[in-house]
Amino acid sequence: MEHQSMRLLAESDALDLKRPSYESKSVELSCNELISRLSERSRQSLLERCERVPLSKRQVLYDRGIPLRFAYFIESGGCSVTTRAGDCLPVEIHTLGRKDFVGVPLILGMRVSPHRCSVQVRGHALRIHCDELIALIKRDAELERLLLGYVQAILIHSSQLSACNSRHTLHQRLARWLVVASDRLGSREVPFTHSYIANALAVRRAGVTVALGEMVREGVISCRRAGIVVVDATRLRSMSCDCHSVILSAHERTCTVSPVRMAYS
Repeated sequence: MEHQSMRLLAESDALDLKRPSYESKSVELSCNELISRLSERSRQSLLERCERVPLSKRQVLYDRGIPLRFAYFIESGGCSVTTRAGDCLPVEIHTLGRKDFVGVPLILGMRVSPHRCSVQVRGHALRIHCDELIALIKRDAELERLLLGYVQAILIHSSQLSACNSRHTLHQRLARWLVVASDRLGSREVPFTHSYIANALAVRRAGVTVALGEMVREGVISCRRAGIVVVDATRLRSMSCDCHSVILSAHERTCTVSPVRMAYS
């Protein structure tokens, strides 16, 4: 597996070298919601060090046990962070979209991760070299606070999923997953297959298909070949457990930049 991971990352780097140069490093605007929360000064300082790159489906942004080279601020498309339990199939931890950042280990002072992050829906992201990001965080307290807040939101997200998966029904968990995925992607369209969602919830595909069919008949969602469309977001939230509100409010609350400098900065 480690050999295969190294090969995938090497192929990704090779593709980057073959592509024509990306947009210059003087990116002026970003669709990433985290970046939009920064002040003009901090935002421009970050954007000057970023380059906009395409995200291709199945592209591996980082893999477990392999040092990170870049961090990403997703602008469009979707990524999945997964983990493994022995020889079992990978299980999704988080679905990431234009409200997210890829590179949490760096904020915690680590260069490697026990997880894999891969692209599931093609799009674009702003990419920054790890060394440049770390150096910038040390100089910019506002960026540091924002990313530490994002780490806190991710921790709350993960702990809430543990409680949700052990206490709530498949229908509730499926509704919660759709609500959160739609929010992170910033779209009513959730372009994932039944198999993917079943894997994310660690349940059988047949159960997901039946539950989705009931949601379609009730007019809450519609299913297309490319994925799922949320038709009635209010009813979908009412079908979910309260975990979706805990998760979303954590991201909204902790990712807001406060005016107070961290004591250990």
